[in-house]
Amino acid sequence: MRTEDQAAATGAEPAAERDRIRRGIRYCLLVFLGVRVTLTIVALVGTALLPSQEPVGPQGWEGSPLVGGWHNLVTSFERFDALWFLRVADQGYFDGDGSAVFFPGYPLLIRGVSFLLGDRPLAAGLLVSNLAFAGALVVLYFLTSAEWGQRVARRSVLYLAIFPTAFFFLAPYSESPFLLFALLAFWGARRGRWAVAGLAGAAAAA
Repeated sequence: MRTEDQAAATGAEPAAERDRIRRGIRYCLLVFLGVRVTLTIVALVGTALLPSQEPVGPQGWEGSPLVGGWHNLVTSFERFDALWFLRVADQGYFDGDGSAVFFPGYPLLIRGVSFLLGDRPLAAGLLVSNLAFAGALVVLYFLTSAEWGQRVARRSVLYLAIFPTAFFFLAPYSESPFLLFALLAFWGARRGRWAVAGLAGAAAAA
């Protein structure tokens, strides 16, 4: 029979593990929120200072004009390739217009979420990208902490989030879902969960 000390130790281990997981997730979400709020402020200030201009996008999907205003909380990220992803998500591919270079995985995610939101592709694209990036930070944290410890994991999450081009992860681009699925593939492979690794790898390839 187990002694009382052994039973107490066994009960303490799951509690400590749950606390470690909660602290890791909390840290990742705080980093995500900090970057999200900072970029929102930059977007509002930047669009107010820049001269007004019309966005350049694919035929059939014109983005919002670049003018100052509170609408830039959302529309400031509707630029460049984001316009193509939104057009493909809303209208599909067209022969000869170059839309085939945009892989279908991300537009399909936008289309599904947009349906749930009442046909709002831009809102859906932002929601998918931001949730995927937050999830990617969490997966990166636990993948890294298992290999090199919590200190390295925290730095990895922070440095990824504040890298100068990391704003693409928060815009309607496919980078954040790709990052999430790629990290999940590594996470599954390191733990011998080959079904997770295979499915995540396939999703990243899409």
